[in-house]
Amino acid sequence: MLFASLAPQLSTKNPLSFPGTSRSTQTLHTATTSGILRRPGSIKKLRTTKKFQRAIASTLATDTDAVEMPETQPNMLFAAAMPKEEIGALAFLEEQPESDGRGVIVAIFDTGVDPGAEGLQTTANGKPKILDIVDGTGSGDVDTSKTVEAEDAVIVGIHGDKMALNPAWENPTGKWHVGVKHLYELVPAGLKKRIKEDRRKSWDEQQAACVATAWTDLSKASKAVDSSKTKDAEAKLRLKKMKEEHQTRTELLKDMTAKYEDTGPLLQCVVWHDGSHWRAAIDTSDMYEQGSDIGRLADFKPLTNYKTERQYGTFSAQDGCNFVCNMYEEGDVLSIVVDSGSHGTHVAGITAAHQPDNPSLNGIAPGAQLISCKIGDSRLGGMESGTGLTRALITVLEHKADLINMSFGEATSTPNYGRFIDLADEVVNKHGVIFVSSAGNAGPALSTVGAPGGTSSAILSIGAYVSPAMAAVAHSVRQEIAQGQQYTWSSRGPTPDGATGVVLSAPGGAIAPVPQWTEQVRQLMNGTSMSSPNACGGIALLLSAMKANHMPISPSRVRRALENTCQVIEERKSDAVLTYGRGLLQVHKAFEYLSKSADVDQPDVRYEVKARRSDSMTTQRGILMREPMDSFKPVTFMCEVQPRLHEDAAMGEKLLVYDEVQVECTAPWLEAPHALILPHNGRNFEVQVDPVGLGEGLHYAEVQAFDSKAKWRGPLFRIPVTVIKPTAVGQGIADHAGPVQAAAPAAPFGVIKAPGLDEMQSSIYDPQPTADIVDTKGSAMEEGSHQQGVKAGQDFIAKLGTVHFQPGTEVRRFLEVPEGATWGEMTLKAGNHATPRNFMLRATQILPHTRYSDTEARAYASLGAHARHVMNFKLTGAATLEITLSQFWSSLGEGNLEVEVAFHGVGVQGTGVIAGPSRSSKVLVRAPFRSEKVNPSVKLNTFQIPLKPVESQMQPLDAARDQLPQGRTIHALLLTYKLSLDAEGKHRVTVPMLNRYVYDGEFEGQMSMLHDTNKRLIKVSDIYPDYADLKKGDYVIRLQLRHDDAVLLDKMKEIPVVVERKLKEALTVPVYATNRDAVKGGKAVKERALIPGERVAYFLGPVPQDKLPKDAGPGNCLAGSLKLGLLQGSKEHAPGAFPIFYSCGPKSKPADKDDSKESDDKDEEPKLEEAVWEAKLKFLQNQKAVKESDTDTPSEEDKEAQEVTEPKAEATSTSQPAELEEELLRNPPKGSGDKLRVLRSRLKRLSGNMKESPQVTAKLSLCED
Repeated sequence: MLFASLAPQLSTKNPLSFPGTSRSTQTLHTATTSGILRRPGSIKKLRTTKKFQRAIASTLATDTDAVEMPETQPNMLFAAAMPKEEIGALAFLEEQPESDGRGVIVAIFDTGVDPGAEGLQTTANGKPKILDIVDGTGSGDVDTSKTVEAEDAVIVGIHGDKMALNPAWENPTGKWHVGVKHLYELVPAGLKKRIKEDRRKSWDEQQAACVATAWTDLSKASKAVDSSKTKDAEAKLRLKKMKEEHQTRTELLKDMTAKYEDTGPLLQCVVWHDGSHWRAAIDTSDMYEQGSDIGRLADFKPLTNYKTERQYGTFSAQDGCNFVCNMYEEGDVLSIVVDSGSHGTHVAGITAAHQPDNPSLNGIAPGAQLISCKIGDSRLGGMESGTGLTRALITVLEHKADLINMSFGEATSTPNYGRFIDLADEVVNKHGVIFVSSAGNAGPALSTVGAPGGTSSAILSIGAYVSPAMAAVAHSVRQEIAQGQQYTWSSRGPTPDGATGVVLSAPGGAIAPVPQWTEQVRQLMNGTSMSSPNACGGIALLLSAMKANHMPISPSRVRRALENTCQVIEERKSDAVLTYGRGLLQVHKAFEYLSKSADVDQPDVRYEVKARRSDSMTTQRGILMREPMDSFKPVTFMCEVQPRLHEDAAMGEKLLVYDEVQVECTAPWLEAPHALILPHNGRNFEVQVDPVGLGEGLHYAEVQAFDSKAKWRGPLFRIPVTVIKPTAVGQGIADHAGPVQAAAPAAPFGVIKAPGLDEMQSSIYDPQPTADIVDTKGSAMEEGSHQQGVKAGQDFIAKLGTVHFQPGTEVRRFLEVPEGATWGEMTLKAGNHATPRNFMLRATQILPHTRYSDTEARAYASLGAHARHVMNFKLTGAATLEITLSQFWSSLGEGNLEVEVAFHGVGVQGTGVIAGPSRSSKVLVRAPFRSEKVNPSVKLNTFQIPLKPVESQMQPLDAARDQLPQGRTIHALLLTYKLSLDAEGKHRVTVPMLNRYVYDGEFEGQMSMLHDTNKRLIKVSDIYPDYADLKKGDYVIRLQLRHDDAVLLDKMKEIPVVVERKLKEALTVPVYATNRDAVKGGKAVKERALIPGERVAYFLGPVPQDKLPKDAGPGNCLAGSLKLGLLQGSKEHAPGAFPIFYSCGPKSKPADKDDSKESDDKDEEPKLEEAVWEAKLKFLQNQKAVKESDTDTPSEEDKEAQEVTEPKAEATSTSQPAELEEELLRNPPKGSGDKLRVLRSRLKRLSGNMKESPQVTAKLSLCED
């Protein structure tokens, strides 16, 4: 998943272009209002005078030539479009001008990089910018295993097309590998849409001409028939046949228009070995008009593997889509590498673009070289695949890259775990590659960092920061902002296992190069996808200088320098570290640190920290106390610190590890030993956390360990401690003196919001949130006591009071959800503001081994004066709920919200499985703490077909792409399943055990491919299966799993897949009050009220057999949900549903043999009718066409011959076929598709009567294809 969005304020009208700028740099110079840059160590304005700023404003308000300005000042102003000064990169380059990234190789894990994009051709010192471009996903692979030989310099392609070869091409073997690929399988979605639109426009123009000609001819023929006065029967027949032919043509053309479908051009691919290298050529002539000489195979300039000659091709001048070629497996596989989106090129541009004509648009490290590793699979809409990720890591080691940037990721159920995480850890800690990745765009709630960046120890996770200069220039806000801040959508820590999540922050937006097919040079995008390459480029500067100065380099050494030299931001806020990490990257400060510590930091050590609660077996990377019981008493943790060296470290290096560590706690509620001696084998020590005296809300502190001999080095390691004390709902009315005033920016500001993002806002928090808790029926509990349980009869409502907002204001509240609560209702009432205010709302819970996205409710509300908004969301009882409210920073003006959260609950006990038509299933329903209205409703909406593999095959993969270090070959397990469908509909192939596990999955790759009986590929699915429309019939499913552990793969040989079909109409399961009603089929239950604490039973099912899908049988299952509680004052069901599975029993047997036979006969009738219809059509198709000479007036000699040889030819050739055609047109068994076949047959039969026009012939040919 991409961690980026595109800014909309400079949008174009081109249908392909994403929202963003299509204007040149010069145009951008007239589109901004102020220039503000942050200098290292403080937040302040650019070194310009007020007079200069007023001059700029005046210039923008009038004519650009009205004010005379120094030539250097606009460059200073617009340099923020590619932010560098914020991270100290400019200051660094002033001191180290030759250390601009040269000598450093950066791998870009993304959608792919366009080699033709601006600024991505050469480095600052003239070397090739992109060293290699690979597609790890396999989405561009072409099977070229078939070989042919040329005859007279002509070969026959995979579909029988003859293609002329270029005589200059050398091929000593004489073997030509051939294959085909659909263009639409290669190009990104935006370009595909544009190509389709262009082709449809061209087709419509030609079709309109053909239709006009056909109608004109039909009109003339009709007039000829109507005006004919001839008494010659043959002449009349000829006119009639002519009219009939024209009428058939018009009907055929009309039907072709209605059934238009563009499958796209076919690319004919040829691969051969020229004696030195494998070469590839592509025939693109199918992209052009028929008969055109453009795109012929012989005219193609052959390409070899990109890394060899660094050449690329372009499909056509119209699409501007560049591609490269790589050949594998001795020419049997051709990989056509096309980027799956503009994201990767933009990321590469931020990292290392070199713009010699305009250095202000340079990337951070213009001297660095790049490797493009495409991990976004074009078949999956650009989603990353495990195969792509693993091959990308292999490519990194092959090229000995220094850095990786990965601006991809998503939520994960288990942090710091999974096959890819293990491989990434190996690449970093064993091979010394520094891995940088985005933190995610799921903020502002806590614990929303994504994998792999925010949840993995080996990877540097980067948050997104916006400076005043970026806000003014890149986002073109109309008001100045007082200081830099984190984008509100930037994900926050901590991780569920206590790590901080965000390591550091960097600017999260830029106007950078994009691919040529977007029809623009550069574009504004923002997100942590942009902050990651910004930081990666900054680290490339460091590595460049370290190499030039012969300094030792390792990931741990560089990381320690980065963390201990960041510019700290808003350090007094409790969530500052969880928001910004260590702070804003400062490249020049980090280099100073590295220079000073080069001699001290020997040997190179990284410190692995683990913490385990004394009364628990769970080990974490930090300390997180979030749940209600955690803050009830002091808790001790056993902490383990293990110094780690390179795995090949010699004994002498291990003996040198002897750190005398001074330990400090940053908060009085933490307690740890003051001194610690750390040998190579590590140490354990105890830390105590005492949250009893803490106020409600968020608290963050650290246990920090310093080198006692060189404390200036900063902490060698840290143990992060996060404590959240939720307010216990139900403990009475808290003392509340008035409305809550949230912290706010010094001056309001606004931006044009970017669609698809959580909006860009300032990160201003209330550091000490409070909440009024109203228990309308229960008595107040003593202050500071803990809610041990929930008493029936209590209405739990948390009143958060009135919260004041300014643009960017953000407020958090933490509430203890009552035991038994299943949903919450948050009500917001807006104040008296003149214009609507836009708010972002979050309700978040964190559960073990569960994605935050599965337990977080997200909503947006635009509220006018005194408007009311209600947000309902599902809950888990006895778990902490974080409520996060934020006014969009694009929503100007102050605002007020009165907020309250009410808790509801309807609990269910039962199996959730209905054992078919033989019995019902009993569930117990209870309202635990307040009166609730319930209306049981069970809907089954999915039909499930489990399948076991019929064949399994395991084999090692090609070493060129699929071999890990130390010769570990990746194996592929290919499982085959057979699917027979008796009903059409939307189907998808799922692997329940493996689906939805991406970075926390065990396998390097999982992919399913669905084919029909003709071996046509219908659907490719990966981690997230999607639906495809399938007809009745037989299909083949192939599931591929990849891993280097063949034993593990062998255990998966029997893994089932489940094919799910969406039911066109959900099936209702009857719900009864008693088992007797269920047996007798009595009245179903209706809406009723449950008093607090009341428990009732409901009986679900059975479902009558005739209501089940016709193909339901033993082994099949129907899936759906049980909904119970109703929203307050509504008939709508509350969020959250209890899963229900209905096990299908055996089908009912026929009453007797006669009925069964009659039923079988009925089933056979349609098949017989269809067979007869097909036979009649075949008879028609075999008839000879009536030639024009047959209808001309014959001579007397011809008449005599005809009477002898064909006395009844006229009746046979005209009357019978016409009547048969009419009969077939009246009763086509499969609708309009068969009707089209009859019309085509008629057109061929009548073609001798009138010479076809080339246009009609072409249309008929297209239709037949």
